Amino acid sequence: MVLVVLLAAAAETRGQDVYYAAVQDMDIWYNPALKTNKLAVLHANFRNVNYEGFAAYNSKAATLELPLTTSEKKVTDNVPFVNLAIGINADNASNNALNVSTAMLSLSYALPLNNKNTYLALGFQGNYTFSKVAYSGSFPGSFDQYGALGAAISSDPLQSGYQYNYFTAGVGVALFQTTPEKQWYIGGSLRHFNEPYTDWTYTARLPMNASIQAGYAKSITNVDAISTFGIFTWQGGVREQLIGLSYTRILDDSSRYSLAAGLSYRVGDALIPNLALKFGDNQIAFYYEFNIIGSAAAASYNRTTFEFSYKLDL
Repeated sequence: MVLVVLLAAAAETRGQDVYYAAVQDMDIWYNPALKTNKLAVLHANFRNVNYEGFAAYNSKAATLELPLTTSEKKVTDNVPFVNLAIGINADNASNNALNVSTAMLSLSYALPLNNKNTYLALGFQGNYTFSKVAYSGSFPGSFDQYGALGAAISSDPLQSGYQYNYFTAGVGVALFQTTPEKQWYIGGSLRHFNEPYTDWTYTARLPMNASIQAGYAKSITNVDAISTFGIFTWQGGVREQLIGLSYTRILDDSSRYSLAAGLSYRVGDALIPNLALKFGDNQIAFYYEFNIIGSAAAASYNRTTFEFSYKLDL
C-alpha cells in the first residue's frame, strides 16, 4: 500500500521552490540569468499564510546579488558583466509540521549584442534543500496547489517527520534591454534537471521545473511609469501562472523617492494588490492576497496571506 501511495505521488511531486507574491524580487531563484543590471542588491522577504482552523506557516528569504565588475564598468553601457547571487529560503509551520530550508548559489554571464544596451545572458544555479515534513492533514480540493506547504507534502509522500536532504541544479537564459526610457526582458529556465530523489525510500523523484519569464517597463512622463510582468511554470503536471501590472510615481526631482501601486493575478488562486515605497537606496513593499479558488470544496475555507519585502541597493 505504501508503494502505491509513493508511486502515485511521484507523478505529481513538486519542488520546494520559492512561493512569494513578490516574484520580481525572486527573479534569480526562478532563472539565474535574470540579472538585468549591474547593481549590487539585497532582498529580504517575509510571507505569512494562515489556513483558518487547520494549518499556518511562514516563509522567509534573503537574496544577495553581487555583480563581479569594476566600479567604472558598472556605469558603462554595452559591456559584459558577471553576476554572483547567493540566497536562503526557509518555510516553517508553527507546530513544526513543516521545516524546509534551501540554500542557493548562482552565477551568470551577460554579453552585449549591440550598442543599444541589449544583452544575452546565461546562468547556472545550484540549490541544497533540507526538508522535514510531519503534516498529517489534507487540503480541500486545490486550495494549496501553489503554496510552500502543499509542495513540501507532495515532495515527501510519507510525511514521516524525518529530515532528508537533496541537491538540485538549474540553468537559465535571458534576453534583455535596459535604457532610460524603457526596460524589457524575456527568459527561460530549467530547474531541478538532475531530478533528485526526495525521500528515504528512493521512490519519489523531483521532476524538472520549466519556466518562462517576461517583463516590460516604460516611462510615460518624466515622473510616471508603468510596468508589467509574467511568470509561467510547469512541473510534475502542475502549472502556475502569475501576471502583474504596476504604476510608479516619482515623488521628487532626484528620482530617489517614488510610490508604486500594483495588482497581480495568480491564475485560479488569488488577486494580489500591492504597494511599494522607495526612499533613497531602500524600498519596502506590502502584498495582500484575496482568494479566488475555483474548487467548490475549498469555498468554505478561509486563507489569509500577506507579505512584506525589503530591497536595498548596495
